[in-house]
Amino acid sequence: MGQAHEGVSCYPSRMQRFGRCLLLALMLGVFFLPFSGCGYRNLLAPLVETDAEGASRPARLALVSLRNDSPEPWLDRIVSGALRRELGLRRRFVMVTDPGAADLVVRGRIRPLVTRSNSFSSFVAALEYRVRLTLDLEIVSATGDIVRLDSRALSETDIYLASPDVEVTRSNRLEALRHLSDLLATRIADSLEWIEISELAPESLSKALP
Repeated sequence: MGQAHEGVSCYPSRMQRFGRCLLLALMLGVFFLPFSGCGYRNLLAPLVETDAEGASRPARLALVSLRNDSPEPWLDRIVSGALRRELGLRRRFVMVTDPGAADLVVRGRIRPLVTRSNSFSSFVAALEYRVRLTLDLEIVSATGDIVRLDSRALSETDIYLASPDVEVTRSNRLEALRHLSDLLATRIADSLEWIEISELAPESLSKALP
C-alpha cells in the first residue's frame, strides 16, 4: 500500500504526447479543410489588417440573423446572441450591424435538432436525453466570395436530465442548448481569426478604415 510500482510512470510517454499532438492536428485539419481552394492561401496566418501607416485595424464583421429550421422558435436568438458575444470579445473584429459595411459577413441556418433518450429507469422512463445542435454557416467577403464552414465541425451534443415536471425538463433542455451555442460560438470565432484578411480585395479593406 502506498508504494509506487517500479517502471510505472503517471506521466505520458513521448509516444503518447506525439499521439495527442497528431490528433489535435488532424482535428484542426478537418475544420480548416473547407477553406482550401477558396482564395485564402494561408489559413494559419493571423488575421492582419493595416492602414497606410502600418497600424493594425480590426476587420468589420456582421452577423446576419440565422434561419431557424429547428422546432424551437427561440433558438435562433440564443445561437445568434452567443455568436455576437463571442465575436465581440475578439480584438481582431469590430461588430457592425450593416452587412454592406462589413469586410466579412457570417450567415447560415440552424438545422433541426436531434434528440434521443440516453438512459432509462426500471419503469422504462427516460432519465436523460441527448440533444445535438448543428449549424450550417458560411462567410461572405465584401467582394462576394463565399467560404462554407464544415458542418462536421459545427455540430455538438450535450445531455440534459429528464424530470416528471415538464417545465423542469424544458429548463434543463434550454440550458443544454445554451451551453452548445456558447461552445460552437467559441469554435467559430477561433476559426474566423485565422482567415487572412489580406486575401480580400483592397476595396473591402478600405471600408474598415476611418
